[in-house]
Amino acid sequence: MSWSRLLVFAGKKAAGSVITIFLIMTILFLLMNSVPGGDPVLRRYGLASKEVQDQIREAWGLTKPLHERYVLYMKNVFTFNYRLYAGQESTATDLLLPLLPYTLLLFGTATILTYVLGTLVGIRVLARKNKYVETVITATSIALYALPVFVLAIILKTWLVFRYGLLPPVGVSISFIDGHVRSAGNLGFIGNLGSLLPSMVLPLSVLVVVGLARPLLLIREQMATLAQEPFVMTARAKGLTENQVYSKHIARCALLPLLNDAAVNLALIVSGGIIIEYVFSWPGIGMALFEALKYLDSPVVSCCIFLLTVTLLVLLFVTDVVSAYLDPRVS
Repeated sequence: MSWSRLLVFAGKKAAGSVITIFLIMTILFLLMNSVPGGDPVLRRYGLASKEVQDQIREAWGLTKPLHERYVLYMKNVFTFNYRLYAGQESTATDLLLPLLPYTLLLFGTATILTYVLGTLVGIRVLARKNKYVETVITATSIALYALPVFVLAIILKTWLVFRYGLLPPVGVSISFIDGHVRSAGNLGFIGNLGSLLPSMVLPLSVLVVVGLARPLLLIREQMATLAQEPFVMTARAKGLTENQVYSKHIARCALLPLLNDAAVNLALIVSGGIIIEYVFSWPGIGMALFEALKYLDSPVVSCCIFLLTVTLLVLLFVTDVVSAYLDPRVS
């Protein structure tokens, strides 16, 4: 694809991403305003003073008609004004940005390991032409994929952490002091890595085991289709072994669809993995989102969804542009 066409393609994708953010935040606004229970300020912030409650109503337009409230809400979202009320010193962004690296570490590592292992296993299984091994691996991966992720997480945590103590619990807790996140020991993300990595083994393993079926089945389908292509028949005619044909010719051509699928699947990993953060008390955005949902804290919930949406759309945008550059068939 030429650079001019690539720029046009990237511009269309960027415009689509902005529209997607707009639609997601609109749906979130409708959901949060459809919760029954009378005055939302009294329901969520009943312990606050009368003056603070009035400031909350003013900042988020809770006394105005729904359409005016919507305009004010979207203005706050896109201007990053995630203050609960006008006089609040810190915003929800100040709370959540320190947690974003923890979420990216867990989910990013899980996505990379899932697709690397799924690709390697898929190539090796298909190259050996062992139907029994292929059936066992495929059936096992599909069964784990169908199992609700939180069920597997709770079972493994109960047995491996609490009962037998084979794996450590998450040793980094988060607390909120003066509107800012403070990690255990105030070491920050880099300083906490030493104590965090051993406890990441179990939640990471759950995400990888559950998600392994997707790349495994995709690489199998792609390689089975490519195995009938003329260039594969030519490779076999040259005297190459089946292992060489699959690993050096078929697998290489089947990797590009995996790149696209990995970016799309990251959204599914994050959405399901938020429950993993809560189950394992992982100090990420998912944990903060669960706590905010208990009180329907509109600024924190909105900021959580906004940050997760932007992160995923940026990854999808980069993947689409790279795919368009590498594959001339993408238009």
